Amino acid sequence: MTTDTAGAEQRPWLRTEHGATIGHTEAWCWGRTVRLQLRRILHEDDGESGIIDARQLVMALRMVLRGAQMSRKHLTTAEGRAILDEGLAAFTAAVPGGKEARDVIEHFDEYTQGTGRLQQPVRPRLRVPDEEQAQHFSIDFRRDSGDHGRQRPVLVVGPYPIDLITAADAAERLECDIYEALLADEGRPIPRGWAYDVRTVPAP
Repeated sequence: MTTDTAGAEQRPWLRTEHGATIGHTEAWCWGRTVRLQLRRILHEDDGESGIIDARQLVMALRMVLRGAQMSRKHLTTAEGRAILDEGLAAFTAAVPGGKEARDVIEHFDEYTQGTGRLQQPVRPRLRVPDEEQAQHFSIDFRRDSGDHGRQRPVLVVGPYPIDLITAADAAERLECDIYEALLADEGRPIPRGWAYDVRTVPAP
């Protein structure tokens, strides 16, 4: 038990009763990881570091998504769930192939041999090494030209090109969506999109 300032006893804060909040905290932590990785990619002109950081960024994206899914599972109101459903759909649309790219990176032991789930959608015991598929799902890092001469770092994972700036922004939006969903769940809604707009407003 804990005690408030008036001396009254309060129930302890139980992790098992705050799944939605914990999901948001995890999403925030992994979203921070995404932003740090992107900063390194944009400010370090080292090809080796770029592909390493890019892989870590894509893996961290999956953890942001997992935090959002955890929060969604534990929300208690239709209003909160509706906000997060919209946010999850927007994230998926903004990062097409993100889940598949993460799968390829995580299960490199299979995909480098052509025996990954996406390469051979049959039972694992029926998969055999396939050089053509292994080549098709190779991983490459590149820097495309963007607007006003700015670079657009892209991690190409087999047939899935992941624009890392777009992906990082999508993770930021999703984390803000979780926050808005939590407030709605608590009966303290804020205007839709406000959390993202405030966080991304340029400094004066």
